[in-house]
Amino acid sequence: MQFLKKHYDKIVLVVVLLTVAAVSLLLTVRAGDERQKLADQLQQKVAGNQKAFKSVDLAASSLALEHLSSPMMVMLAGEHKTFNPNTWIRTTSGTIIPVKETGNKGPRGLTLIATRPLALSITFSAVAGTGDPYRYQFNVLRDHEKQASKRRPLTVSLSEGSKNELFVLREVHGPKDNPTEVVIELLEGGGRATLIRDKPFTKGLAFAADLLYEAENKPINGKRAEETILLSSVAYKIVAIDKDALIIQASNKVRTTIKLAAAP
Repeated sequence: MQFLKKHYDKIVLVVVLLTVAAVSLLLTVRAGDERQKLADQLQQKVAGNQKAFKSVDLAASSLALEHLSSPMMVMLAGEHKTFNPNTWIRTTSGTIIPVKETGNKGPRGLTLIATRPLALSITFSAVAGTGDPYRYQFNVLRDHEKQASKRRPLTVSLSEGSKNELFVLREVHGPKDNPTEVVIELLEGGGRATLIRDKPFTKGLAFAADLLYEAENKPINGKRAEETILLSSVAYKIVAIDKDALIIQASNKVRTTIKLAAAP
């Protein structure tokens, strides 16, 4: 008894430690059992509900990557319809069509081969009548006229100081019944000219043009201002012709200048 009283506190401590150790051992064993039990339950759950793996559709992503590897080129010239729109033309039949004015079609397919002047020609030819007053005869060629009927040779006679639609007879030099020369003043364009008998006086007032249309390998010769030409069934009007160029106009008022081709 004396021993128990003397070592009571130590005996209690040993009992407590042994109890703690036993409890710890028991908890360790129980924890292992619970861990194994949970693992078995998880394995049973996964194995019992296993489904086939569903593949992911990557077609859209692959197509996007392909587009990124081959980017679209933006055309800012040539056939691009935003920055280079086509010209639309109404044909002689009334149909509206786009005109592809590249290469050898449309106005750009025209070549101005040559131009030649169209002149007013006046020749003092004779004395007309017997006097009081004397009248003087002139032969007139008007190759510059737009109307073909006005291009025929014309004979007119005037007395000194009188006029017609082309000129005024201002002066008669020499004998009235047999003058050596006369002086006329042109009404179109102005200016005076001295005419010696039987020697023509000419003045260029317009031009005619000879062209080649490449698309149809078609020559277009002797064309004058205000006339119409057909290029691939589309009508164009010749607005003006000068020595070195020709201007044509489409039905939509778009004008194109054709320069004289350089000599080979």
